[in-house]
Amino acid sequence: MRRRLGLVRPSILMAAALLFWVAFAPLVAATEDSRYCPVCGAPSPAGNRFCLKEGSPVPPIDAARRTPGFIRSPGTYSSVEIQQVMQRVSQSVVRIRARTTTTYRYPVTWWKDDEAEYYGRAMLGRIQTSELDVRLAGSGFVVSAEGEICTNAHVASPNGMQADLTIETLDGRTFPARVLGVDVACDLALLKVDGPGIPPLAWGDSTAVRVGQETWSIGNPLDIGLSVARGTISGLAGMRIGLNQVESFIHSDAHIAPGNSGGPLVDVLGSVLGVIDMGFMEEKGQGYAIPSQMARLVIDRLRRNGSYPRGFVGLHVRPVDSESMKKFTLKRSEGAVVQAVLPGSPAASAGFRPGDVVYGINGRHASSTYLLQEAISSVGPAAPIRLMVDRQGTELVLPVTTGRRPDTPRVDPLEELEGYLRLWFEEEPNL
Repeated sequence: MRRRLGLVRPSILMAAALLFWVAFAPLVAATEDSRYCPVCGAPSPAGNRFCLKEGSPVPPIDAARRTPGFIRSPGTYSSVEIQQVMQRVSQSVVRIRARTTTTYRYPVTWWKDDEAEYYGRAMLGRIQTSELDVRLAGSGFVVSAEGEICTNAHVASPNGMQADLTIETLDGRTFPARVLGVDVACDLALLKVDGPGIPPLAWGDSTAVRVGQETWSIGNPLDIGLSVARGTISGLAGMRIGLNQVESFIHSDAHIAPGNSGGPLVDVLGSVLGVIDMGFMEEKGQGYAIPSQMARLVIDRLRRNGSYPRGFVGLHVRPVDSESMKKFTLKRSEGAVVQAVLPGSPAASAGFRPGDVVYGINGRHASSTYLLQEAISSVGPAAPIRLMVDRQGTELVLPVTTGRRPDTPRVDPLEELEGYLRLWFEEEPNL
């Protein structure tokens, strides 16, 4: 008897499951209003009363107890949801190909004879020219329904040169692109394509990012095609590494390789938290992105004006720390301490001194060097501002009129080589 019951038990279970499904099928019918199951976190049709994965009853949601402005915790997203978000974001990320033809001038040197080489006498030389066809690849992402693309300045304009740009989408479409604006100071550029609509990405809030938060870098590393790398936020202290004139990087350990430049760093919702700018190939976990707070401001300026003329006062500042407090005997523990004043600059004319602590502008506090720098940059040149200064415990307000931030000086390689070899080069006239 027991053996017979054991044989019919699967049939009984199948019949019970069939009756259950017939009875409750209306409750789990799919609708366009999709929600998420509070039990397992997977997508679930609206009105479903049972977890599709575990079969347990779903607790009712009391609308009266719903907190206004509720934000779902990133840890509640399932792997399926994250994959769907990354797939959606990838539709907006493009590969950027840049091609430029440049004439290079370089010196060729040699010793006159063995005696000159032995005694280290002056060398002979001439300057040669060469035509070089350079082809590079980077990444970018669409930021508007009009086909505007955000990327790095060194991708859109390699070495400051004009380039022929082409973008490729994930589905294989190719479009020519033109440059709307470039801001070399923070390494950002805005491009435009006139092809069919590519879905844009939404900007996230980089000021709300926390250390340890999961992020994803998306781009075209090593020109092998679209790639997604997962990592966590490692640093948020407005990191400065000396790469750009204006910088305040987000540090992520998501793997970044050449070709990722210009791609987005996104959160679990697919919102852009930063624009990937650089990474160290020799060191793992060393990826740096321009925060969305800065990138969004610069892109808006490039959209309106095609450039971002930044304000400049001529101060070399650093955050107040124990070393600077001891060196200058500071009385204030927050702000930006003046290390040096550029001669002939607006700050020198206004009477700034090394050891002054700048802690505000136009009546508003600016506790970090980045906030101070961005506040001065945003007003543009020829703008009157008032800087709040602490000078050995005495609070002052110094008026100053901004100038235009100078471009990064570029050293002529020929002049540098002449100084190294202790010689000079002269171009021969065309005969």
